[in-house]
Parts: sequence; structure tokens; C-alpha cells
Amino acid sequence: MFIKSDMKFLRFSTIVFFAFWLYVFPEDMAAQKQWHEVSLWDSDDYIDYFPEEVIIAENYPPEYLFDGSFNTCWVAGTTKRDTSNVLYVKLPDKIDLNKIILNIFSGYGKSQTLYEQNARPKKIELSIYAAINPEGYASETAVKYFIKEYPFKKKIKLSDTFGVQSFPLNLDKNNLLKFQETIENEYKTSMKENGFYSFKYKTSFILKIEIEDVYKGRQYDDICISEIFFNDRFITPTSLKYREVKDVYIKNDNNLMADYNNEEGVVIFKDTNSVFTMVDWIENGNFAILHYIPNDAAGIASRTEEQYHLVDLKNKKIVDNEFKTYTGLPIMFQLLENDEYGRIYIKNDDLKIELK
Repeated sequence: MFIKSDMKFLRFSTIVFFAFWLYVFPEDMAAQKQWHEVSLWDSDDYIDYFPEEVIIAENYPPEYLFDGSFNTCWVAGTTKRDTSNVLYVKLPDKIDLNKIILNIFSGYGKSQTLYEQNARPKKIELSIYAAINPEGYASETAVKYFIKEYPFKKKIKLSDTFGVQSFPLNLDKNNLLKFQETIENEYKTSMKENGFYSFKYKTSFILKIEIEDVYKGRQYDDICISEIFFNDRFITPTSLKYREVKDVYIKNDNNLMADYNNEEGVVIFKDTNSVFTMVDWIENGNFAILHYIPNDAAGIASRTEEQYHLVDLKNKKIVDNEFKTYTGLPIMFQLLENDEYGRIYIKNDDLKIELK
């Protein structure tokens, strides 16, 4: 959780960064070139981010936006205050810029009742910034970026729906990279003009999300958002009565079974029109990939190539459609893998999608 001591450190770091920025980029030049600056909180869990107006809500901090759970939420503000609510989010580095999908659970996702009782975004505006992070421009809590706005605006109206809504951004990768190259050249020129000939930096893109209108809550004024993620992540609901998975296996060729810590032999999925050939599951994971071959009209296994289902063991269902909506990808031949932190991914070509 971002505590007050961290905030003081961030303010001090921002002053130091800003002083150096004015030295390297004179004020009139910065204004002329329309450069801006933003310090994003360094997140170990998912992505760097920063809310422009820091709302102190101890039980509903902004890190809940990226914790992989719909049972928590960030309070972005209140309907009692007539101010815009702005969030900066760094786009994932290894994502295809042509195919970025913004997934958002607007409202408090813990229950339908809490969703209706609290306010939630109705209209948001999206902007894109090309960003430069010079080497060393970071503290223990934040990363400093110098940003310039890309000519892109997208207004979205969210449905008053309890669940994830997905919005392809439809960006032009080539134009974005050309714009990024332009600001890199401006940065290099400015550095050399001020006597710096050896410098390193990283580039990225930052998405700005601004809440413009809200659905009012029946009881509370808090504006809630439960989760934001892109198409490098796939999240499904977690029951408050969650049961740990102990084993996953196939029975009688067309029954997918699971054993939980308090119940064994649970039928997850049954399909008499297919033959299940294998199930890929990582121990303690909440997802599995089911391999199957459809039967032909005579009830004999056909020559059709092996096909696949993504299985959500938390909710005991096939989630192929949700996966395609959130990520833009079908369930093809893919593998599950985990890392040293216990995170589980489904791998598709060069893109690894985290499963939560």
C-alpha cells in the first residue's frame, strides 16, 4: 500500500527530477515542444501507474486496480466533488501496438449489490503519450517519464454492466513508432545542446484514462473501478468461497474431472461429442488446457486435428469466448508455464498471457 512516507519521498524525488529537467530542457523549449512529465508508481505486480489526484482511501487504494481480483476496487473519487479523475497507465512493453485491448471492470466487482450501491464510470476519454525514461530517473517508489502527447483521442461509453468490458484501441503501430522516433530525436538533440553526449534511456507508451461521467450509486458517492488490464492478462472472478485445486484429470474419455481441497470427483466439463486426449495443468493452478478431438456423425473419432479448450477451474467452466474477447486470441495450441514467483502463463507465439 502507498503510505504517507512514500508520498513524501515521491514529492522530494519529483522536485529533484524537475530541477534537472529544467537544466536539461529550458522552460521555453519544454513549453514549445509540448513536453510534460509524470512519475508513475513502480509496481511489482503488473504495470506502472499513477492517479493524478491522489484520493486517500486506505481500504480502496489504486494498487487494487491491478491485483488480479474483482473482489477489490479503487475509489477513484466521489460524485460530491466536481473534478476530473485521471489515471496514467504504462502500456505493457511486449504487447503488439496494433492489437491493444483495454479491459476494465467498471464498478465494485465484489457483488452485484455493492456494484449498484456505489458509483462507477460511465464515460471515459483515452489519450496516448510517447514516453522517455532517462537512466537513473527512478526512486524506490516511482519511475520518472518525460512524455509528449500522440494525436489520438478515444471516448468510450461504458455499459452499466456487472463484469469486464473490452475495448480494442485500434492504434496504428507504424505511426506510433514514427512519433516515438521523433521525440527521441528531440530528446537527443536537447541533451547534446546542453553538453550531455553520453546518455541512456528507455522508451514506452503511456495511456491516460480520464473519467468524464459516472453512473450514480444507489447509496454511496464513491466512484469505483475494480480492475484494469490489457490483452497480456486474463482474469476471471474468484469466489469468496474459493477452493484450492488438488488434481485435474480425464475420466471415460469425455469427462473432465477435478479434485478440490474439500471435494473430490467434481465434473468440470462433459462432452459426449468429443474424445478428450489430455489435459495440461500446472499444480496449484486455477486453469487448464483441455485437448480434444471432435467425433464424426458416426460417433467415431474423426481425422480433425486436435482442438483445445481453456478451462477455468475456479468457476468450473470453459472460457474460450471470454479469453478471445479479453485478449483477441483464439485457444489454439498453447502451453501453460509458470515462473519463479508462481505466476502461471498461457504462451501464444511470442506473447505470454498471465492467467489470474
